Amino acid sequence: MNEVEVRIIGVSDLLKPSTSHALILEEAFGYEVKRRLALIIGDREAADIRLCMHNYDTSRPMTFDLMKSIIAEAGMVVEKAVIYDVDSGIFSSYIYFTRSDGSRFKIDSRTTDAFAMSLKMGFPVFVLEDLLEKEKIRIVSADGAGFSMPLNSVATDMLKMDLEAAIKNEDYERAAMLRDEISRREDKDKC
Repeated sequence: MNEVEVRIIGVSDLLKPSTSHALILEEAFGYEVKRRLALIIGDREAADIRLCMHNYDTSRPMTFDLMKSIIAEAGMVVEKAVIYDVDSGIFSSYIYFTRSDGSRFKIDSRTTDAFAMSLKMGFPVFVLEDLLEKEKIRIVSADGAGFSMPLNSVATDMLKMDLEAAIKNEDYERAAMLRDEISRREDKDKC
């Protein structure tokens, strides 16, 4: 499967009415108009990524500084991280390592942790091409300010809040679409 390198272009302020943020990624190379991907993340993850983005010095090592030190002391090198799946708004990633003897392995990781470590250690982050194409942000206004995200990229709790807003605004067509997606996810979780 083809991998596309991505980079962080920003972390949004709070998405109202929740306490979530959007981590906006963009492909590093490629098309004239680069594809973007939005990951909905929590307050703590947004704060960690912002600290790493700005190389903020803390009085004591952060978790990602600790990981960097452990990896270096163990004689390992981090090759890359790859975002390989999304399900109900949760993106999944692997981080790939090389041991001092040349053997390689991968570890499952939260995508936000992979990005924070990447910012601290300088390794690239990729997303599978088909996942990027399927989950990319779609621009819906000429100025680029309006966009939409695939429902699969949004967590169920965010969908429920959007459902409440759609009902309140009497947007029943959107409410029905959201209700069906929430039901599909809840039925899947029962299996």
